[in-house]
Amino acid sequence: MTDRMPNVGDVAAIPLPGGFGACQVTGLGPTACALDWFSAELPDLTRLGACPPLVLDHHALRGQPTEINIVGDEPPPPWWTWLGRRDLPPGLADRVDDHAGWSWLTTQIAAQRRWDHDLPAAAKRAYRDGTGKATRLLDLTADGSSWSELDDLPRCTSVAWSGPDRGLRAALVAHPIISDLTWVDPPERVDLSGTYLTRLRISGGAVTDLRLPPGMATLKLDDDARVASVTAADDGRWLRVIADHAEVPRGLTGVQDLELTGEGTISATVLHDLCDLRRLRLTWRSAPGTLSDPVALASLAHLADIRLLGAFGVDDHTLPDLPALRWLVCDGVYRKAAAAIEARYRDADVRLDITGVEPEWREY
Repeated sequence: MTDRMPNVGDVAAIPLPGGFGACQVTGLGPTACALDWFSAELPDLTRLGACPPLVLDHHALRGQPTEINIVGDEPPPPWWTWLGRRDLPPGLADRVDDHAGWSWLTTQIAAQRRWDHDLPAAAKRAYRDGTGKATRLLDLTADGSSWSELDDLPRCTSVAWSGPDRGLRAALVAHPIISDLTWVDPPERVDLSGTYLTRLRISGGAVTDLRLPPGMATLKLDDDARVASVTAADDGRWLRVIADHAEVPRGLTGVQDLELTGEGTISATVLHDLCDLRRLRLTWRSAPGTLSDPVALASLAHLADIRLLGAFGVDDHTLPDLPALRWLVCDGVYRKAAAAIEARYRDADVRLDITGVEPEWREY
């Protein structure tokens, strides 16, 4: 990962299941666009040549460009590979009105590939022929809800369900346009293989075995959701895992992007086996905001991007030496700790952002 924002013309290869997409920085700000490219092997600039921008026509889109203004100052994902610089492709817009983060480019490349290669033609026709706006969320958590409602909603992409399966998986397989599921109080065993889901939120319940489809991109676990084991493609490599508690299910040793939220103390031991972790977000809901057993992070050789929020118990001695670290954000620290952290990383190849500094309540 670069420790700076990329420059105009810079091109990145974006890992995706089965190969690589690509994007290019097209202007200051920066602005960037996805390129109309996919290959099984890592491309180089020569192979990309004059590759044009990707134009989106999945779901309700009709020729929407992928060029966006990148919001905030967060660097690109650390698992992207920067290939070098090339001339800007023709076909770029004179003005860019849309704003999004870097991950939006990955999401749109994946969504277009899903539309082009994975979704059945009949489901796509039904979606395009459907009347009215796309249904944002069909809430079937109430008693008496029927799956037959979906037959009249060919543009429904998101469903909420509660309790045992009761035909849920079969309905999802039969309605491939549904990509987003919220499941409240699911049963002990959850099998979503064979569905077309890309996002799953679990609220409540104690799941011992969760099986995900290969296209799953986001797994969200609410504070009251407990999942013991997950079976996912490439051990979770393609998942963004967001847990509103400081626990990580077994089976996700390949995960690269992880967000955990905990109470006053979060233990780093839950991260020990995540050997390919690249980006980590830890949020403390309450004091003292400490990270226990931080030596467990030393085994994470690829950890490049760390954000600590509400980290009032973190100081310059908390994190071990992390050779891959390129960006560190500490939001919510005491003044003396902030000064010591700045001193530690002053000469390091690490971009450091410290915010939310508060006066001391105790001596270090």
